[in-house]
Parts: sequence; C-alpha cells; structure tokens
Amino acid sequence: MPYNDSYIARIREKVGHNFELIMPTIDVVVENAAGELMMIYNRDFAGWAFPGGYVEPDMSWSENAAREALEESGIIVQADQLTALGVVSGDGYRATYPNGDQVKFYSTVFLAQTFDNELLTIDQTEIDQKTWMHPTDIAKQNLTLSGKTVFALYQAFKQTQQFQVVTVD
Repeated sequence: MPYNDSYIARIREKVGHNFELIMPTIDVVVENAAGELMMIYNRDFAGWAFPGGYVEPDMSWSENAAREALEESGIIVQADQLTALGVVSGDGYRATYPNGDQVKFYSTVFLAQTFDNELLTIDQTEIDQKTWMHPTDIAKQNLTLSGKTVFALYQAFKQTQQFQVVTVD
C-alpha cells in the first residue's frame, strides 16, 4: 500500500513528523525451490532488504506479510502458508526516513517457502528493483539494518528450526 494511503500516513497527519512512532512491522523471507531468497532494493534506505513494511490494522500479521510480499516483490503467497520465524526489536532497531520521520520497529518475520506466482510488477514508490539471491551472496551485499537483522534471524532459524527473538542494541 502506498504510504499516502496508509494507516501510518493518517497517524502522521494527527501527531506530526517530530514524534518517534512505535511501529509494528513485518518482513518476509521468500525462498524459492533453488534455495535463493527474494531481495528488494529499498530506495529510502539505499540498500537490499527483504519485502516488508508497516502493519495495517485491518489485517492479521500473516495477511500483512502476504500483502507486502506482493507489493514489494510481486510474489503471491497465501497468508496461511507462511511460517513465523521470529521477532525483532530493541533500542537500536530504529530508522529515520528521508522526510525526517523517526520510527522504532517491532517486527515479526515470516518465511514463505511456497508461493503461487511471481509477477513482474512491484511498488516502485519505494522499491527500485527485486532479484533472487543465493544466501552466500546476500552477506556480500549492501544491506539495510532490517536486511542484516532479518538475514541473521533467518540463518539462525535455519540452523535451529526454533522461533528466534532478536534484540538490536
């Protein structure tokens, strides 16, 4: 969903831009049959990340994840086929957007290992490109804070098969 139509935009209209918002967010690690992960280049933070974004209040966590996967990467996933990998928060899990908006993220990370289709279209208001990357190549990329954190969480989940709780200091 474009920012101008979002719940967050409506909040910002009321509280202004000189106030740090606490933001529930989601990130989606989409893994294809070849073991590659879908990465998006986020223009706001000038780096690679996983599809993700703000939670809209009229949708569940997994519905938001499916929506963001579609908007940012063109991947059609079913909300009921997502696996929750873990959560991320912490004093250091903050961002400042190009317009000056400051946020502190509390993110739930999902894994999609099956998907229905991949469309060519993406939300170009914030995403410049998308590509499949092998995990060994991801660490060599310029990743956003979210990209680094979610990738580390994904790797820990793959090793342990346990739900991860990550704190960014």
